[in-house]
Amino acid sequence: MRSYSSLITLLTASASLLGATPHFYYNHALVRQMSDSFCASLHREEPEAPIDLALARQQHEAYSLLIRALIADTATIGQDPEHPDCNFIEDTAILVGEDAVVCRMGAPERRGEEQAILETLLAQGRHTLHCLEAPATLDGGDVLYTGRHLFVGLSERSNAAAIEQLTHIFQGRLEVIAIPVGDSLHLKSLVSQLDEDVLVISQDEAGRAVQEAIEAQVSDYAFVSVPDRVAANVLRIRDTLVIQEGFPESECLLRSFAEQRGLHCVALPMSELIKADGALTCGSLLFQ
Repeated sequence: MRSYSSLITLLTASASLLGATPHFYYNHALVRQMSDSFCASLHREEPEAPIDLALARQQHEAYSLLIRALIADTATIGQDPEHPDCNFIEDTAILVGEDAVVCRMGAPERRGEEQAILETLLAQGRHTLHCLEAPATLDGGDVLYTGRHLFVGLSERSNAAAIEQLTHIFQGRLEVIAIPVGDSLHLKSLVSQLDEDVLVISQDEAGRAVQEAIEAQVSDYAFVSVPDRVAANVLRIRDTLVIQEGFPESECLLRSFAEQRGLHCVALPMSELIKADGALTCGSLLFQ
């Protein structure tokens, strides 16, 4: 495992400074340990090489260390050997302001992961809790909260019934906008947030369709296109932009954006988590 000590020192110092926008000023985070059964996690396509569990643990721990460096109040939830995907905690809940929506995930195999998250949120007592009910299905990876809008992907994991329930929960407070995601697993497999008014999008056909769908609804956002779909999932925390290592052309574009905006840019290796359809936003729940 590569050393992150100097990086962690730098980011811990910078985390105390005021950042670009209030939306990214997360005060709290949840992460979850990787399951002993992670190699049995769901994946849409068989990887060229099987998951290296030891390397996957190293990559997930490096990710979790970074989250803890940037957000002092980070709670770690224990792993569940019965749920191989449990470290992908983002899919279990949506945290917006004082509201926490506990998801009913689209893959039946993953239902049950949310129980530990629900118990943690109840114990913390910071949120008004809502639980989606059948026939709604929703993965948090299909939800992009920008501070002004709640974009929700219509995908194989998330359906119109979930959007209807979210619209009711946030009625009069936050606009919920449905976005078809085509062949993508999740909305945030194609698009994520770089800045308050800037989104990063995959420049393939599915990404262009999502951009067009967003622009048909609102005109608030500019887009930065990247050639690698997996690189379209980034994690913005205060004045730090976390990107995926190993995609040079996309990395160059994202580093250039970060430099223009005065952001720290950190690239993390995620090769083994990618084999399980994982991405940067998947591994944490962040909230103010």
